[in-house]
Amino acid sequence: MGIFTGKKVLILEGGGFKTSFTGGVLDAFRSADYEPFNSFIGVSGGSIAISYFLSNKYGFFYQCMRMLCQDERFIKYRKAFSDGLMNLDFFNEIAKNEFPFDFDTACDKLIDKDYFIVLTDSELGTTHYLQPTRDNWIDMTIAASTVPMLTKGKHKVNGVHYSDGGISDPIPIRWAVENGATDIVLIRTTHFGFKPGIFRPEYLVSKFLRASEKIIEDVENFQLNIKSSLDYIDTLPEHIKVDQIAPDVPLNTQIFTNSVKSIELDYRTGLECGLNYLQKVK
Repeated sequence: MGIFTGKKVLILEGGGFKTSFTGGVLDAFRSADYEPFNSFIGVSGGSIAISYFLSNKYGFFYQCMRMLCQDERFIKYRKAFSDGLMNLDFFNEIAKNEFPFDFDTACDKLIDKDYFIVLTDSELGTTHYLQPTRDNWIDMTIAASTVPMLTKGKHKVNGVHYSDGGISDPIPIRWAVENGATDIVLIRTTHFGFKPGIFRPEYLVSKFLRASEKIIEDVENFQLNIKSSLDYIDTLPEHIKVDQIAPDVPLNTQIFTNSVKSIELDYRTGLECGLNYLQKVK
């Protein structure tokens, strides 16, 4: 018996501002009161999106993305080569004041459910799947999105420095299946038909990282690791069901963007894909 045996699992891929698409899908679910899930697994920006979903905050994640892409408190161009382009510590302010996160509602929902955030050990490069508590929820979410170069690179949770979980496990489908999952919904920010590009920016970034060999290797092979996870889905036996919700073409946003229009377009695409999925299953 695994931790996901007999449970319906929702997995959210990360992708920085690309998770505006994810926010659209989740708002479609929320508008229809569609929440049949027993377990949730969030990667990077997906952990922020699912946090607002669990707290019943319709539209908050989308509005948050719109604000962040142009807010000087978050985007720090002058610190791009020191502390990173994006000031993730600003999420403390966001969760408490800008777009308040309802801890009571989220924690109540998880009384009989599971929520795991994917993290990468900043020193060893190993993957950790941890369940947040009310006290460390924000810190764990910040750590889950802490990408080297683009941000400060690591964040401490319970005395350990962690980085973006997408570095070591961008789509944790294998971990879910190995732990008993047979009914999975995967919300991707990687489009259908994805193939690793000849030019891979993260490959160049890896050459400038001061990190463990494992992290450097994973950053270098980021797109290849995504493809490996997607290929793994195709090898699963018939009794393991994986519904994938993803854009048909590459999203307008990237991990970073300063375009409100691009965020709006990707959010609307997510809404449409979410509604289309609901028509099939309800």
